[in-house]
Amino acid sequence: MSTANNPAPADEAVVLSPDWLTPTLGRRYPNAVATGTHIVERLETVATKLRFRVDYAQQTDAPAALCAKGYFNPARRRTTRAEGDFYRLVAQDLPVRTPPCVHAAVDDDTGHALVLMHDLVAAGARFLDPTTTYSAERAAATLDQLAALHAASWDGKRPELSVLFPPRLVRLSGHLSAEQLQGLLDDGRAQGISQDVRRADRLIAAMAAMDRLRAAEPVCLVHGDLHTGNIYELPDGRPGLIDWQVVQHGVWALDVAYHLATVLDPDELARHERALLDHYLDRLANHGVTPPDRNRAWSLYRAYLPYGLFMWAITRAVDRPVIEHLTVRLGQAVERHRSLDLLAV
Repeated sequence: MSTANNPAPADEAVVLSPDWLTPTLGRRYPNAVATGTHIVERLETVATKLRFRVDYAQQTDAPAALCAKGYFNPARRRTTRAEGDFYRLVAQDLPVRTPPCVHAAVDDDTGHALVLMHDLVAAGARFLDPTTTYSAERAAATLDQLAALHAASWDGKRPELSVLFPPRLVRLSGHLSAEQLQGLLDDGRAQGISQDVRRADRLIAAMAAMDRLRAAEPVCLVHGDLHTGNIYELPDGRPGLIDWQVVQHGVWALDVAYHLATVLDPDELARHERALLDHYLDRLANHGVTPPDRNRAWSLYRAYLPYGLFMWAITRAVDRPVIEHLTVRLGQAVERHRSLDLLAV
């Protein structure tokens, strides 16, 4: 396959070229003839986001400001297709706010996923930093989005999604040995967290225990990584969700516990988490779902906190202050709620 015909090229020069953009945009905007591009900003973590402007040969409805997300850095190349499939097959049908997507594809030969979206920064949106601290009111607004997402696929309502985005906990827990994970937990990222919580063997066992809980609970599509760095706010303050790289099927509490423990200061979390959990359950009911019993919901919320701690314990390709900030917040929540004891690990 030539690079110009590749639906998800891993070479950013190809993505930015008029030879690739014109036929790609032309599927949706027939009069879009790209003549050149100009990079506005490059943001690189594991994936790369390229904000760029497009020059067109004539007037067109195609957006002039776009953002391409892919694994363009060869040193950080990934073959995960989840986000590409999410935008390509699902996003437009879900009642959750995501950046408008003009093209999403996966290269079946390499597994490289590419997403081409409207550049919302150019439209006045604000993308948040992973260390941004939320108020309880802002967290309630994001929980509204999670409730809408979860209700749309609640308990088998969208069975095809469980095939596209299967559960991940067991697979994720096998990425590192206990010895490797312990080395990361002891590298300074979990400062102030007790040794009893900072134990790799318990954390790996907790992932398996959380996966076993799934068999007895309604499952739904969960975002899997909703810290503030994966949220944007429109000019009117409404939140939207980005970075669907670990979207999966699981128990709703995975998202709610991870989100609240990462976005709220620990003292704010302790003050507001019960009320925010009640708010989430009420929003589920408003979407036509019978929510779990409040006591059961509280238990599940506490039990799923170790998921986030594991995810940030294994993270390496992110700025160190972000790793430490989120690992400590999640570790403190796990410790305060005695989540590992609750899971009997």
